[in-house]
Amino acid sequence: MTKLTLPLIRNVFCKIKSLALREFENKNYEASLKHIETAAEIAYNFNWIYTDEELENLLINISNSIILEKKPFIPIEGKVVFYDVFALDNRGLTQQYLRALISWGVELLFIFEGHDLTHSKQIISEIQSYPKGELFVIDKSLSRLEKIKCVYNKIIDFKPEKAFLHLQPSSSVAVTVWNHFDEVTRYQINLTDHAFWLGVKCIDYCLEFRDYGCTVSSEKRKLPKDKLLIQPYYPILDCQPFIGLPSQIPTDSIKIFTGGSYYKMYGKSDMFFTLLKLLFDLNPKVVLLLAGHGDDAPIKKFIYDNDFQNRLFILGSRPDITHVFESCDIYLCTYPISGGLMGQYAARLAKPILSYSSDDLRCNFLEGFINFNSTSNFKITHTSLNSFKVEALKLIENKSYRAVLGSQNKKNIISVKEFSEHLKKLVTSNKMEIPFKHEVINYVAFSNLYIENENNYLKQFDFFIVSRFKFNVIFLFPKIVLSFIFNLSNWHLFFKRILK
Repeated sequence: MTKLTLPLIRNVFCKIKSLALREFENKNYEASLKHIETAAEIAYNFNWIYTDEELENLLINISNSIILEKKPFIPIEGKVVFYDVFALDNRGLTQQYLRALISWGVELLFIFEGHDLTHSKQIISEIQSYPKGELFVIDKSLSRLEKIKCVYNKIIDFKPEKAFLHLQPSSSVAVTVWNHFDEVTRYQINLTDHAFWLGVKCIDYCLEFRDYGCTVSSEKRKLPKDKLLIQPYYPILDCQPFIGLPSQIPTDSIKIFTGGSYYKMYGKSDMFFTLLKLLFDLNPKVVLLLAGHGDDAPIKKFIYDNDFQNRLFILGSRPDITHVFESCDIYLCTYPISGGLMGQYAARLAKPILSYSSDDLRCNFLEGFINFNSTSNFKITHTSLNSFKVEALKLIENKSYRAVLGSQNKKNIISVKEFSEHLKKLVTSNKMEIPFKHEVINYVAFSNLYIENENNYLKQFDFFIVSRFKFNVIFLFPKIVLSFIFNLSNWHLFFKRILK
């Protein structure tokens, strides 16, 4: 694969936008929506932009073309729609918002647009056991246009007062639907505040969870500041019974835990591996447990090259993640991309946190995720290796210090009750009592990081384009095809993707 550059990414993105516009002009709305989704996924994967005016306007035009006769209605007070494309137990923000809405006693219509509900048993149970709740699952066999019309009519019949949208960055169906409902107060739950997403024109308010997201939405999405509402969140701790830890780990070891998608640990001159070496050098009793998913080849190479087989243990994906946290002494944030949810797990379970980030990647600063009761001098993230090392040594050698910091972290996570009360107050007034604090963000460095990871580790862009356009990729994107031609090892993957 040839090196991917931002000009090439932009060129592909703009070409796909032009395809979406052409299909719209030909009244082929299904194909237009498909191209819009592809363009949005590219923007999400590289984040040189955070919204796109042409895509947003095109979605509005598609909305108006599909639903020719708008059916106005008077919203009924106390009726709420929760529109979710994830609905994953213990992941995302579905359960946090669902439980808050149930605690308010609202009449709830839960609309699910996704592939399946295999990993949603707890969510389904909570909805079905709620007397005022209804679960509406959109038939996945329907076309995009059929889904839009089906959901539109369902919402018209329900007549909601408010709607909470828990969407993917490329949720074209949902955005097309909600473009029509000016009668409903629409709240975007900004789960991916650091990245591109569709839908800035189909919402009334954006529920952020930290100052960083507010800054991005204000500067890059051009959302008015009075439409930004900060709602911190908490992790869902429910999980499966404890599987246990590797038997090779000594009982007197100091267990440091880290994890997330493996790509979050790659890049920036392999600084994360430098941090691991630093920790191992501090004390021979330190062992590191690493949970996650993705391509673990660079991690295995690091273990082999440094003979760390008895000090670094890859756990893979763990359905008992809460118990893994409970069994460890310290949590280490990943770098160059941190895991906010993992940091919240650690804080909620009263674990001390070690965090390093460079100043140009403020998205990583964990203070933004553990911020409900924190003071202005609350600090977790270190931006120098020396201060990180000093803190790490103190945590490794002082068990009492670990307990104090862990307790402090736990206090700074919003509770279930506080979440419900805070959210209700927020969406009743639609105002924040204290304005968000503007952050200085290096957007170029952040986008460059994603391009670096694609070039050095992920190498998925060509495959993505080929899988979306099949044989047409030869005519539409010849440079993508050429990158395969000069990398013969990928030929079998090329034809596999085309013929799939």
